[in-house]
Amino acid sequence: MHLNNYGNRHELLIDWLLASVPEGARILDIGANDGSFCPEVERIAAHAGYFAGVDPDHEKLSRHPLLHARFPETLEHADIPEASFDCAYAIYVFEHVQQERDFLEAASRLLKPGGSLFFITPNGDHYFARIAASLGRMGLQRKVLGLIRPKQLVAAYHYPAVYRLNRPKALQALSREFHFDRCEFRYSEKLEEFAAYFPGPLKVFPWLWERAVHVMGAERRLGNLMGRLVKSSEVGTPRDQ
Repeated sequence: MHLNNYGNRHELLIDWLLASVPEGARILDIGANDGSFCPEVERIAAHAGYFAGVDPDHEKLSRHPLLHARFPETLEHADIPEASFDCAYAIYVFEHVQQERDFLEAASRLLKPGGSLFFITPNGDHYFARIAASLGRMGLQRKVLGLIRPKQLVAAYHYPAVYRLNRPKALQALSREFHFDRCEFRYSEKLEEFAAYFPGPLKVFPWLWERAVHVMGAERRLGNLMGRLVKSSEVGTPRDQ
């Protein structure tokens, strides 16, 4: 169980990806931005034979120093050749996806048969994601974040989060529609990652949650959901069907 026993949650995902994808593979960063949000992706760029990024923010994407190719659009609308990548990954993107079926169809289309889609996102079965989703529905998400987190941090990195693609059971069922025949999930949580959102004595709440998860061995209730969706090696793209 990855509970308060790791240094960086991004590294957990990257370690998994690098152990699973052959060196020299063609890899796509979904939500690449300018590379500053997660500088650890340098390890992926060094591992890849061809490293590309897709992001709707053209200006930021143009500043990404590690990419061989740039697709300045959302994944759903990007002009990415079919079956052109061995691997794609998304670091804190799934929670922002508005059209989950379009997103997974696009991901499946660009992957070669047997290719993998890795991701990390807030676990939809965790209290944090449930609270954030409720605030979003009420239009209060950004306002509340501005009260409890540094305003410059919120302005730089916060995008509307809708939490439609981050519940493990639903994600597993939906991915099968787009020829991902294998789903693997891993979970992690570090107290400081969530306690930072609770002021003063309220920090006891995430601590109590972690204690309960540990006692019950309920790994699926940890706050960070990591996943690997593997496209079937026996089919082509959704458009071929």
